[in-house]
Amino acid sequence: MNWLAAGLVALVLGTSHYLDWPSEIEAAQDAVAAYKAAKTDQERQQRFEAAVQQLCGENAGWRLLDDGAVQCFTKRGKKTSKVQL
Repeated sequence: MNWLAAGLVALVLGTSHYLDWPSEIEAAQDAVAAYKAAKTDQERQQRFEAAVQQLCGENAGWRLLDDGAVQCFTKRGKKTSKVQL
């Protein structure tokens, strides 16, 4: 009986390192999903900035307003137009 209990304890302790295995895979999958989301957000931001720059002009500056519109400026800082995407 003692040998059986000792064998059972050894079996449980020997395989206990597998208990965290699924959570490590899920953590890796979550990290990949977060990376893809960040990359998508960055690409979306770059496309937005390129579109605004094209609307305002090559040498113009711009600022995003609270209502979602974009205020264009000349290179000297004067307001020129307000555009909506």
